[in-house]
Amino acid sequence: MRLIEASAVLATAYAFQTQVSRRHGTSVSSSGAALDRQRATQVNVFPLKPGETSNMFDGPAPIVKERDACGVGFIANPTTGGEFGTHKILQQGLTALDCMEHRGACGGDDISGDGAGIMTQIPWELFGEYRSDSCPKPGVGMVFLPQGEDRRNEVKEVIEKVCRDNELEFLGWREVPVDPEVLGPMAREVVPSMWQMFVKAPTRLDDDEATRDGFERTLYLVRRRIAVELDALGLLKQDDGSDEVYFASFSSKTIVYKGMVQGCILPQFYKDLQNEQYTTQFVIYHRRFSTNTNPKWPLAQPMRVVGHNGEINTLIGNVNWVKAREKSKTLPEEEIKDLMNAENTDNIVMMCNTQDVPNLLEPLVDLSRSDSANLDAVFELMTKSRHRAPCALMSLVPTAYMDEPALANNPEIVDFYKFHGGLLEAWDGPALLVYSDGKSIGASLDRNGLRPARYSITSDGTVYMMSETGVVELDESDIVEKGRLGPGQMINVDLKSGEFKDNIAIK
Repeated sequence: MRLIEASAVLATAYAFQTQVSRRHGTSVSSSGAALDRQRATQVNVFPLKPGETSNMFDGPAPIVKERDACGVGFIANPTTGGEFGTHKILQQGLTALDCMEHRGACGGDDISGDGAGIMTQIPWELFGEYRSDSCPKPGVGMVFLPQGEDRRNEVKEVIEKVCRDNELEFLGWREVPVDPEVLGPMAREVVPSMWQMFVKAPTRLDDDEATRDGFERTLYLVRRRIAVELDALGLLKQDDGSDEVYFASFSSKTIVYKGMVQGCILPQFYKDLQNEQYTTQFVIYHRRFSTNTNPKWPLAQPMRVVGHNGEINTLIGNVNWVKAREKSKTLPEEEIKDLMNAENTDNIVMMCNTQDVPNLLEPLVDLSRSDSANLDAVFELMTKSRHRAPCALMSLVPTAYMDEPALANNPEIVDFYKFHGGLLEAWDGPALLVYSDGKSIGASLDRNGLRPARYSITSDGTVYMMSETGVVELDESDIVEKGRLGPGQMINVDLKSGEFKDNIAIK
C-alpha cells in the first residue's frame, strides 16, 4: 500500500469526485469545491473573503505539510430533535469527515482510501418497516458479506440459524443501497456485499427493556458465536484471508458505516447517508492513516465502540496478558451455550475463557487484527460487563497519576488508578480515543497527550470534539464553552440526559 502526499490525494480526489458528481448529477463536496483548480496543493475549507487568495496557514513545512495521524472526532446533541435526533448532526459529521482528508491516506490507485467511516445512533425512522409495537428497537447488524451470491446465501443461512438457536426472532435482511462506481479500483476489487439484518429480542428479555443491557450482551455473544460457526464451515473467509464475513456493528443502539474510501466518498457510496430520514443524536467520524496494517474494509474505523487516532505500542504484551488473565476464568460449557438469560450472559462476559471454548465463542483478541481492533474488542467486552464506558477507558488507558498536581485534591482518583493498575496492564502509546457504547459518548487522550483534541459547546447544547478546530463552521457568538484535552484527560456526554462532564467530574 503506497501512501502519497495529502496535496496529491486532494487533487486526485477532486478530479475523481467531479467525474462521479457529473455522472450522477450531483455537486462535489464542500472541501472538494474549495480546491484551487490552479494550485492543487492549496485547500480552502471555507469561502475566501474578497481579496484573499488563501485562508490556510502557510507556515513551516514540517508543521503544515506533513500530517501522519488519523482524523477523528464527534458531534453530539441528545436534547434537540427528540428521541431520534436530527439529520443535521449527520450532515455536520460528514462535513467534518470531509475536512479530515489531509489526515488520511490512500492507495496506489490514488483514489481508494485507507479507511473512513462514521458511527451513529441507529436511524429508526429509516428502518421503520422493520419496527413494530412489539419490537420498536430491534437489534441491527451491519454485515460485510461475500461478493459471490452462492457463498453469500450460505453465510446468511448460517447467521439465521445461529440467531434462531439463540431465540432471536429473525425479522429480515436489507441490502444496503450503495454505489460501487464511486470506489477506486483497489477498493472496488475487494468491496464486500453490504447487508443489514434485524432481529427481535428473546421474550425472556422483555423485562430488561429499560436498559437493554441483557439484549446488548446477547447480540454481542451471538455475533461471536456466528464467527465460530462460519469458521467451522470454511465460510468465514477465503484461504488467503480475503472476502471476510465481518460485523461492523450488531446492536440495538449504534450502527457503523465505514469502508476503504476517502471521507468525501463515504456518503456517495452509502446512499443511506444522503437520506433525510437518517437522523441521529450523535456521530463519531474517523479518517484512517494506516500505520501497522494494510488497509482492509473491516479495519476501517470507527470500530464497534471506539475510533482511535494513534498506535498501541504495547500491543503484544497487552494481548498476551489478556490471554493469561483469561486462563484464570472458567465457566461450565453448558452455561456458555445459553446466550439469552440476562444473568447468564452477565456471567459469560465476566468469567468466560474463550481459549478453552473455541468451538463456542470467537477469541477475544488476535494479533492478526490491528492494534485498534484489539483495543476495541477489550473495551467492548468491558462495556458489556457492566462497566461504564468512561470507567472502562480509564482502566485501559490510564493517566500519569503519580504526583500529578491536578489530582492533588482528588485522592480517590489516584486510588482508582492504583487499584485497576493491578488488574489490567495499560494499553500504552499515543492515542486519542473517541468512544460510544450507545449510552454515552466521549473522548480521551493517553497520558502522553501527543494527539490534538479540542472541543466546543454551543448554546443549543451541541458538543463538538475534533482533531482540529474549524472542521465545522460555528458562529462564535453561539459558543458557550471551549476547551482542549490534556494528557490523560477525557470528556463525556450522557446520551439520555445530555449532561456534559469534564475530566474531574467524570473521574
